[in-house]
Amino acid sequence: MKILHYLLLGVALCFVACNDDDDKNLSSTGETNWFALEDSDDELGHLAYEIYKETGVTIFYNDTIAKVQRGMNAAGEPMYRYEVLGVNYDVTTHYAYLYPLLTDRDKIKKGMEFLRDEVIPGLLNGASPCSFLLVDSLINSNNANKNTLYLVDVFKARRTTCVALYEKKTEIDEKSLSAAILAEEYAAYMNRMGSDKLTVFCSFSVGKVNDVMGKPLYEVPMKKTDKKTDWDEDWRKFGFLSYDRGKTFTVDRKTGKPTAYTCPTVIQDIADYVKEVLLGDDAAFEEKNGEFKLCIEKYKLMKSIVAELQETLGKRSNE
Repeated sequence: MKILHYLLLGVALCFVACNDDDDKNLSSTGETNWFALEDSDDELGHLAYEIYKETGVTIFYNDTIAKVQRGMNAAGEPMYRYEVLGVNYDVTTHYAYLYPLLTDRDKIKKGMEFLRDEVIPGLLNGASPCSFLLVDSLINSNNANKNTLYLVDVFKARRTTCVALYEKKTEIDEKSLSAAILAEEYAAYMNRMGSDKLTVFCSFSVGKVNDVMGKPLYEVPMKKTDKKTDWDEDWRKFGFLSYDRGKTFTVDRKTGKPTAYTCPTVIQDIADYVKEVLLGDDAAFEEKNGEFKLCIEKYKLMKSIVAELQETLGKRSNE
């Protein structure tokens, strides 16, 4: 019995030792918090930790965020489980983004400093992403237009917001990229929470769909030859600043003008306008879109929505 007792005690101590790393960063529910960073001797790891300690925002530059030992195999060798961000996974949707990782450590460092100085201060309190993932580029491989490369600068996934820094580019428009990142975060919050003003914002973009008037135009495929659904070669006629680039888009080879496109999703439309509001150049927006009344009205309304959010929730820069 004593031998059995000591054997059981030894096994118990072994389990404690193996799971010691798992207990370092536990959430309130007792689960491992993979986004709680610890200090590192590595320069980039230390910078990420300093930013996390100062702001509470986690920045990764690799989508494999943890390596955890889960025991030994029959040969006595350690077995590991790797925790990954799962960029393309959502509860109800599977995305198809290719995202080559950055290899230039100087580019990664500058990217972290850019997020720290230009993006994080503009985040709304209580509406931050789980983390940021710095990547080289973001390519939507689920693209209906096979002859075109569908690149995006920002993609908000379930557990991270990916930011493309394009390693081979020497210059990046930091103001535009910062506004695009923040716009994704603002739009996700607005779409999740909803409001009367946001309902009004969306109500501007309605029209004829399958011979029915007054229907929302979000995600509606439009074709020049389809007489049952509204059509205009410029989506701004319907109050949109862009179209869904992942869906079929065709142009007339002679005129170069669109003959088919799909209207954006609600959250894409919100993000488009939030970005323009955050850029803060009213004159430039009006010069570009002034002939489209719906765009002007939606821009004005979004300015008030953003201002109210910033006043109600506050920005991190105001903490």
